Order: sequence, then C-alpha cells, then structure tokens
Amino acid sequence: MLKYTFSKVSLGEFKEKSSIFYSVAQTVSSINDLKSKLSNVKGKYPDASHVCYAYRIKMGDRLDEFYSDAGEPKGSAGKPILNTLKRNNLINSVIFVIRYFGGTKLGIPGLIHAYGTAAQEVIGNAIIKQCLEKKRIGISYPYKLEGIMKSLLEKEQIEVIHEDFGEKIDIQLEIDVKSTNEFIDSIKELSARFGQIILTE
Repeated sequence: MLKYTFSKVSLGEFKEKSSIFYSVAQTVSSINDLKSKLSNVKGKYPDASHVCYAYRIKMGDRLDEFYSDAGEPKGSAGKPILNTLKRNNLINSVIFVIRYFGGTKLGIPGLIHAYGTAAQEVIGNAIIKQCLEKKRIGISYPYKLEGIMKSLLEKEQIEVIHEDFGEKIDIQLEIDVKSTNEFIDSIKELSARFGQIILTE
C-alpha cells in the first residue's frame, strides 16, 4: 500500500459550539524534530486551552505512532487525530489541533468529532505527496574531505539528519532506497581515491 506525507505546512480551522479548533499539519522525521515543532506550535498559540497532536514516523522497518490528549479526556482528542492519519495512509507526518475553549463543554463524543474533523479539514487543505521508502546511512570522514562530501550531497539532494564534528565528521543520512546502491558506489569511489571514509548501513 502506498504511503503519503505532507509537502509543506498546511493549516485548517473548525468551529463547534463557540470552541475554535485550529489544525496544523506538517512532515516530521524524528522525535527530536517532533519536540521542536511542538514547541513552535505552543509558541504561536500561547493562550490555547489545549494543544493536542498525533504523529506517525517510519524509521527503517519500525513505525512509531503516538498521540497526546494534552489534558482532554483520555482518547477524545489525540486518538481521533491519529486515526485520521491512519485512514489517509500518512507517515512521517504530524497533525496538531489547537483548541480555544468557548465556554460550552462538548462531551467525549463531541470532542472526538471535533478533533477528528479538524484533522481531516487540514488534510483536505494540504498538498500531499507519495512518501518514498528511506534508508539511513552513516558516513565518517576527515575534515579535508568536507567540501567534496558537501558537493556530493547537494548534487544528489540527500538529507543530512544528524552531524557530529569530533576528530572526524560523522553524519547520518536519509536516502531513497531506490537511490541507495548508486550513492554507495559514489562513496566507495571517493574512498578508493582519498581513503579514510567509513560507511555504515
């Protein structure tokens, strides 16, 4: 089954009995990325009653799913958001739903409907693309090869997800599975010419 993710940040809005539910949908690549984006959303809506969310992140063969009700009754907010992500076959994606309480309680069925509708609303507004299967690769190389490696990564449009500058430069990459063999051949060719490049899969 094909999987999808968001092309860019999308916004939505839903109103129910004077409560307003703003929704934000975007890609997410890791738990640290999620924490950063959650912090940004909370910063943009500092006076919100609740900031609920759900995400699905695929890392290798593992699919990590999680939701937060953020103070709403258990299962009434984050779970319907997660179910909406599942129904739309979305991975490496997060949806935040920000509620401003309007004074009228909705009850658990009403909350499930409101959060689920807000999540579906933002998906309807979003530009969605097919999510290609990714593979993580680690590369370690000396500083003298920094320029060569940077040029190669930019040329191949490969995403660097982590960098560590110690005695050597250690990077973690995410690359489309279909492009993996060709990229590894390029790294082996560089290693044959310059040496000192260590690749881990």
